[in-house]
Amino acid sequence: MMTATTRAIFYWYIRFDISIGLLGGFRTVLPRNWSAYALDFYKVQTQIEPDDVRWKIEVLLAKIRLLAMDASVIFAKKGNGQMTHEEFLEENAAIGQRLEDWKTDMDPALCDERYLVTDFSSCPPLEPDDIVNPYQSNFFYRGPLFPVNLAWIDWHGMDIMHRYQTALMTGQQPGPDIIEQAYAACQLVEAVENWPESPKGNSRVFHSCLGISALFLPRDERHAMWVRRKLAKIECEGYV
Repeated sequence: MMTATTRAIFYWYIRFDISIGLLGGFRTVLPRNWSAYALDFYKVQTQIEPDDVRWKIEVLLAKIRLLAMDASVIFAKKGNGQMTHEEFLEENAAIGQRLEDWKTDMDPALCDERYLVTDFSSCPPLEPDDIVNPYQSNFFYRGPLFPVNLAWIDWHGMDIMHRYQTALMTGQQPGPDIIEQAYAACQLVEAVENWPESPKGNSRVFHSCLGISALFLPRDERHAMWVRRKLAKIECEGYV
């Protein structure tokens, strides 16, 4: 955690580790203390530099990574018969509560309306084959708060994955609201992609979210081609 480069490498690796674990139903390769230590590190930085929103955003991202790691563990235990159904329901409910707390406990500095985008006139016009209107987003941020958009994409992906895996483990169908979540994720992905000041390399953030969201979109040509175009663009950027 001592340099920006090694933190970036860790962030890159842990995304693969968590995504594969959640999709495959097994626990992450890295032990929990790696992600827990990262979260503690960022919390300390917010105390050292309380006015620097970058550390607050890192806390936000570290929380969702630790949450995802914990989810992969309980899903793996349930799948391998290492916990009872009652134990799973209890621990899984705690994961769901942490997902909700992630939103409600967000630092007010990360919701600063001075950076809330309400004018998308500088963005490309909508295309006939678009499946969402990215310019109807109610919480898209610019400037120093732009990374908050990426944190929200992570949250959407984790929430959809949690709903999906919960349904699998309990033998139920996901509720209809999972479709709304998938559209919300795609809307934010499109907004990030179309924003003229969006930094390069954002595909590393929304690759996994887009993949899980695609499972719950309508199975027609329009939606399928939209997803294919997004995944093709991500692959062209070097993310496979």
